[in-house]
Amino acid sequence: MAEKKLLILRLQGPLQSWDDSSKWDERGTRNFPSKSGVVGLLGCALGLERGASELEELNRKLTLAVRADRKGEITVDYQTISALPGMVLRAADGSKRGTTIISKRSYLQDACFTVFLEVDDAWHGRLVSALKAPKWCLYLGRKACVPSRPVLECEKPPYTSLDEALRAYPPAPRSELPMVFETEVPDDSLNSITRPDSLVDPDRGFVRRRVWRGSIEEVQHVSDEA
Repeated sequence: MAEKKLLILRLQGPLQSWDDSSKWDERGTRNFPSKSGVVGLLGCALGLERGASELEELNRKLTLAVRADRKGEITVDYQTISALPGMVLRAADGSKRGTTIISKRSYLQDACFTVFLEVDDAWHGRLVSALKAPKWCLYLGRKACVPSRPVLECEKPPYTSLDEALRAYPPAPRSELPMVFETEVPDDSLNSITRPDSLVDPDRGFVRRRVWRGSIEEVQHVSDEA
């Protein structure tokens, strides 16, 4: 069995948006990054085209936990899409939509998430190299949501397990206690939910995955780093 290694990311920016269900005119956001969104961010760093089979492989081999150091606040943007004079807008099925569409889009404002990844040794080395020198621009859920700091936080965390790292790694500045988290590591002491954001094929097919939700009242270490 290949050796597993930990990797820590920090997703921070003015705006983030992590949706896993809505389409077309109205785009919402969940309060945690989706697994497909994290895999997509890593795919951008690696320079993988949408539909690349390696994205599904990475999704399958990746164990994920996310901690909300700052949960942020939801803000809504209304975008207007207008047709050219004498033309009408059409839906994906070809039906007419009129000359103007109002699109409601939600974002998380001033949120900060610490993401804990467990991958095998081969993927770990590739991801570290890619995150240090991304092939493509990285974004936090949507292309308009750019990170305000380097995404790679720690390439060699001094922990023996994903759960230990989740509970002990120093929180971000201005963190809010308790810090809520989601983890793919089963824990009978926590409530679990399912999320439809696990990539299963190159054509952007998704299935539900189970995550366990809990909260952290305090961590072992405190960091003053920005």
